[in-house]
Amino acid sequence: MSETIEARIVELAQRLIRIPSYNPPGDEARIAQFAADWLQDAGLDPRLVPLEPGRSSVVARVPGRGRRCIVLCGHLDTVGTDPEAWRVPPLEGRIEGGRLFGLGSADMKGSVAVLMHVAARLVERGVVPPQDVVLALTADEEFGYRGAATIAESGLIDDAELLVIAEPSAGHVYTGQKGELWIEVGFTGREAHGSTPERGINTILPAARFCTRLQEAMSTLPEAPGLGRTTLNIGRFRGGRQVNIVPDRSSVELDVRVISAEDHETTLAHIDRIGAEEAQSSGSQFKQSVISYHPPIVGDPDDPHVSRMLRAVTETTGRKPPTGISPFSTDAVSIAPRLNVPVLIYGAGDIAQAHQPDESVDPQELRQAYEVLWRFATMEE
Repeated sequence: MSETIEARIVELAQRLIRIPSYNPPGDEARIAQFAADWLQDAGLDPRLVPLEPGRSSVVARVPGRGRRCIVLCGHLDTVGTDPEAWRVPPLEGRIEGGRLFGLGSADMKGSVAVLMHVAARLVERGVVPPQDVVLALTADEEFGYRGAATIAESGLIDDAELLVIAEPSAGHVYTGQKGELWIEVGFTGREAHGSTPERGINTILPAARFCTRLQEAMSTLPEAPGLGRTTLNIGRFRGGRQVNIVPDRSSVELDVRVISAEDHETTLAHIDRIGAEEAQSSGSQFKQSVISYHPPIVGDPDDPHVSRMLRAVTETTGRKPPTGISPFSTDAVSIAPRLNVPVLIYGAGDIAQAHQPDESVDPQELRQAYEVLWRFATMEE
């Protein structure tokens, strides 16, 4: 049976990979309709939850014995990619060397296939789980978490007592996640002819010094047990409009993953201080604006749901999994605070495979994630 279910999960994952759902621009309508049709054929009653024209999420419920539900959540969209950078076609879903390759194979169409098969098999076998099991397949996770927000606002999961995010966790059971702080900073100077740079104020120079100084300052933030440490990624740098013009505008976009409110405030203070100092020394002007901020989610490791998940993983794999909080952000930011529910993050694959060419996942990890989540969904409290 395990080999049969593995083959079925892989086949579904391949079909999902072959449906492009890049975000941006965001075009999940086709994959959402495919998932809804597949779930309906499996005996469920799925509902499309619109986000905007051409974009929808999917919700389907398997009735249980309890009065509340657990939500199994995965996203349908992927980041964009450059096919020329791939060794294998990103939308082929190729099996090679014992791994499934494709855009979204790890993040996270492989785990979406796992979740769909968990729900379908509950119906197929006539299993009535202890709580309702609700499948939530979202749009817009890779950009704004708005698909998850529309599900949370829809009333379809108001009875949730737990949110399980099936993002690739590399065998960990995460009980929360780091906060996600995106900031844009800008320097404004003065243009001049490239042959007379002394007449202008070149903003690339203070912006570059800002980046290196901020990286050094952030590296001094301490690590916290069970939480890791706050990290900085300088994700985008723009400056200048033509090689023979002194650049009067430069901007930098920052991705900071914070472990605490204190580190959030410290980060903002570092940015303001270093930016002001570099602007003053260069004769430019500095400004910063927060693009978005989602605070950290830190759960209770002694929550009974955590114990159940640890037991499900241990009984399936024969070893107790590592715990902590996830270094990456998930759809939990749009669901957990609104519904005031705990979050567990567990899924097939490794986030290290995500957002890069030749992304892949081991089919055996897909089968293992299926067995764990099946055991968890049917486990008595």
